[in-house]
Amino acid sequence: MKVRLMLAFSVVLLLFVVDAKLVESTNNQVKSSPTTNVEKEWNEEPLKPFKRVTTTNESEELYLCHFNTTDKNICLPDFDEWKSIHAAWHCQEKSVNNTLGQSIFRYLDKHSHSRQQCDKSPTTCDWCRIGKDVEDYLKLLMDKVAELCSLFTTNQLVHTGSSAEKTNIFRASEFDHLAILKYFNQSPSDPNEIIYTGSDPVVLKYANGPVNASELLNLFRKCISEAVELVQNDILSSPKIVLGRTGVTIYLIHGGRNPLEPMKISVDLSLGVKAAQQPPEIWFMKNNSNNDVILVPQRPDAGSQWRPTYPTLERDMLLTADASVGRVYQLLKFLAALHHNKDNLEREIPRKSNLTSYVLKTCLFSYMRLNYRLEDAAWFAKDALQHAVGVLEYFPLNATEMASFFFKDRIEFNITLESKQAATEIMSMLNRINL
Repeated sequence: MKVRLMLAFSVVLLLFVVDAKLVESTNNQVKSSPTTNVEKEWNEEPLKPFKRVTTTNESEELYLCHFNTTDKNICLPDFDEWKSIHAAWHCQEKSVNNTLGQSIFRYLDKHSHSRQQCDKSPTTCDWCRIGKDVEDYLKLLMDKVAELCSLFTTNQLVHTGSSAEKTNIFRASEFDHLAILKYFNQSPSDPNEIIYTGSDPVVLKYANGPVNASELLNLFRKCISEAVELVQNDILSSPKIVLGRTGVTIYLIHGGRNPLEPMKISVDLSLGVKAAQQPPEIWFMKNNSNNDVILVPQRPDAGSQWRPTYPTLERDMLLTADASVGRVYQLLKFLAALHHNKDNLEREIPRKSNLTSYVLKTCLFSYMRLNYRLEDAAWFAKDALQHAVGVLEYFPLNATEMASFFFKDRIEFNITLESKQAATEIMSMLNRINL
C-alpha cells in the first residue's frame, strides 16, 4: 500500500509539459513561480581547522585531514611538499629549478589514482576499495528507491567520472554514478525530451506528454531522502542529500577499513535515459558498442529539456588508452589546482578550478585525435610536460565558447577570461620547465 501511495503521489508531482502549456495558454496572467532553491550547503565545521593543528603524529594528522575534506574543499595530503611545489611554481624568477617537474610527479605518484597499481591488484588499491563500497551501497539504495517509486526503477547503474576513469588526484573522496531509468525513452518527436514508456495504469493516466525534468529531479531527491533512512550500511553512514543539476549529491562518512581512516566522501548520482542515436566512432577503439549516448536533465529549471552526454565513452577512451595518457590528464588537473590557488596558502583548497576537469578532458581528447594511436603504445614519461603543453594548445583562447568533442554543433562551455589566463600562464610555466 505504501508503494502505491508513493507512486500516486509521484505522478501528481511529475508534471507533464503538455498540461503546463494548456494552463499557460488559457491564462496568460498567471506567471510561473520561481524555481525553489532546494540546494543546501553542507557546511559542517571541520573537527579541527588545520591552521590550529599542531601534531607530529602522522596517523592523527591523516585522520584530521580526512575530516577536513568537504563538499567544497579538499584537504591536501603532504602539505609541506605541496607548499614547496607551490613556492617553486609561483616564483617570479625567470629561471626555474629543473627538479620542479620531478617534484610534481613524485607528489602525484603518492597522491593520485595509479592505473598501474590497481590494474595489477585492485584489492590493494585504496581508491578502488572505497569505490567498490560506494557501488555496493548505491545498488542497495536504488533498489529501495524503486520499491518506493517505480518511476526510478533502473536498467543499469553506471560508474562514470574521474573515479571510473582512474584519474582522481589528491583523495578518493568523489564518486560519480549514473542511474539509467528503465521506464523512460527518448521522445520520437523531440530528441531533447523523454517520455514515459512503462505500463503502470496510475502513471499512464497522467503521462500524456514529455516529462518535466525539474519535477522528476525533485521527486528523486525526496525518494532518495526516504530511502537512505531505510538502508543500513556498516561502512557508509550519516548521509546528507543535496539536489544537483542532473540528480542528487549524497555526502557520506566512509567508516574506513584497515589501513584506511574514516573520511568524508561525496557521491553524485545522476538520472539518465538511453538515447536512440549511436555514439560516434572513436579512431583507436575497435568496438564501442557498449558506450551509449545518455540523456541527462539539461538543468533543474529547464522544463522538459534533456541533453546528450557520453559518460561511458569518455571513461572507456581513457581506460583503453595507455595509462600514460591518464597521467597527463592528472598532471593537468594538478596544475590547474596549483594555478587556481596562487594566493591561497591554506591546506584546504577549493575542489573547482578556473580550468575545470571537463574542459581539460575535452582538450585532451582533441590532442589525442592527432597524437595518440594504440599501436604507438605509451607516451614516454619524459615527454609528459610537453604533452601537457600540447593539450592546452587546444584550449580556445580566442573564443568565448567551447563545443563538445563528440558533437561539434553543441556548445558545452562558456570560456571565461580567468580560464584563458590560467591556460596561458600554465603553458608559459611548462615551457620554462622544459627549457
